[in-house]
Amino acid sequence: MTDSIILQINQVIKQFANHSVSVVDGVSFQLASGEILGILGPSGCGKTTLLRMIAGFEQPSDGTITIGENLVASASWLVPPEKRNTGMVFQDYALFPHLNIANNIAFGLNKRRLSKKEIKHRIREVLTLIRLENLEKRYPHQLSGGQQQRVALARALAPQPALILLDEPLSNLDVQVRLQLRQEIRQILKATGITAIFVTHDQEEALAICDRIAVMCSGKIEQLGTPEAIYTRPASRFVAEFVTQANFIPAKKQGQLWTTEVGTWELVCCPETVSEGDLMVRQEDIILKQDDTGKVVICDRQFLGREYRYSLETASGDQIYARTPLYNKLSIGTKVQVAIA
Repeated sequence: MTDSIILQINQVIKQFANHSVSVVDGVSFQLASGEILGILGPSGCGKTTLLRMIAGFEQPSDGTITIGENLVASASWLVPPEKRNTGMVFQDYALFPHLNIANNIAFGLNKRRLSKKEIKHRIREVLTLIRLENLEKRYPHQLSGGQQQRVALARALAPQPALILLDEPLSNLDVQVRLQLRQEIRQILKATGITAIFVTHDQEEALAICDRIAVMCSGKIEQLGTPEAIYTRPASRFVAEFVTQANFIPAKKQGQLWTTEVGTWELVCCPETVSEGDLMVRQEDIILKQDDTGKVVICDRQFLGREYRYSLETASGDQIYARTPLYNKLSIGTKVQVAIA
């Protein structure tokens, strides 16, 4: 990654007619060359609208979008999508059914005034990159969903754009294919060095693929940082709940200790002026120990392959959740003591 800035988003707002609330509300960030940025958030948070403004399919109500050194969008200026030097990968592949794989990939190259020899060479390059070099004469309906999405990525990469935009490209695929392809997409993007924005509502997907993640809620970026920072140091309750699925346990301060209905712990990071609040506890940090005198009861257990996920009911009727290794198997109805790693 170099220090050159490929994309600048400055206080971008998008408000649709007859809507009082902005879909995108004052978003700003920069994207460096070679970086993969994830835009993560639930349905309706504004992430796809933001991507469509970067692509040129929507115009901002306010703010500016700059790609390289060129202003491409503002409230009074809009460069069309085909003149932005960007590539787009859609959720539904959007391949041309009447064209074979080679001609699908060539579609974007034909507008670049390249010779037939140069186009053929570039098609061969990207087919090798996506490991489909022997399938160039097949048609989209003859490929699996994962193969079609790799072709869609190859078509976007072929013209060597400054920026690739991926709009939930894995959401239509089976789980096993999705796991395999998310690793391949990262490897392909890093191999080419092309800057990318990856929109998703899947937390694991964003953590696995992206160099940085922007977590969106109600049109705003709640937090922007590395996957490690987002997960270990969430900036808001929303980020903690959406990214880590953490528990929030009501607590009161007594001296140096914080007391909850499931246990008492010492915390060194809280301001002195705070006397009560909710403690964020990740599911994987909870340790369960069978205890007939315990006030927490296991009301459900799910087997997740590598671990168990327990649903626990406290004395007040609240629910908390814990993930434990397979060796710690406890039955439904068991009373337990709760500790935190």
